[in-house]
Amino acid sequence: MTAFAPDLSVKTERLVLRPFASGDERRIREVVEARAQFLPPSAPGHPSGISQWLAHGVHELHRSGQGVHLAMEADELIVGAISLYKTLWGAGTTEVGYGVHPVHRGRGYAPEAVRGVAGWVFAATELHRIELRANLDNVASLRVAEKAGFVREGVLRAAGTNADGPCDLVVFGLLRTDSA
Repeated sequence: MTAFAPDLSVKTERLVLRPFASGDERRIREVVEARAQFLPPSAPGHPSGISQWLAHGVHELHRSGQGVHLAMEADELIVGAISLYKTLWGAGTTEVGYGVHPVHRGRGYAPEAVRGVAGWVFAATELHRIELRANLDNVASLRVAEKAGFVREGVLRAAGTNADGPCDLVVFGLLRTDSA
């Protein structure tokens, strides 16, 4: 396997993790208009770009074979997004990233989604390592990694950026053998 399945869908206890679709336009419009920050980095900043993004942009990562962006759905609402990216099929590694709509934070959706995607990766692919990076000062994201069973491996100094400039990133890893 050198790409994620186009119909990739993961069901957890409360969530459905599935590709974004054109039918999500109304929901994404509400998110963009509210300026809620949780969609993948390629998401449009203005409503005029939503239909193009849903038709093409959000799927570009998948078409490249390097990953996939998935909607995190609960009770027919998009409550977040989760992505696999920087996938190196030959090395057997990928990275996971996620975001939860501010209104839905604190309900455990992120760790549930990360566990669900990790379980799927190890069951359906030959990848053996999933990496997760979080800003050192992002306590909520650090907790998500821990709750999802990832092992803290170290700190990369000034490896990320935020509005204030360079920031330190904590690297977490989950191996296929960890989930056994």
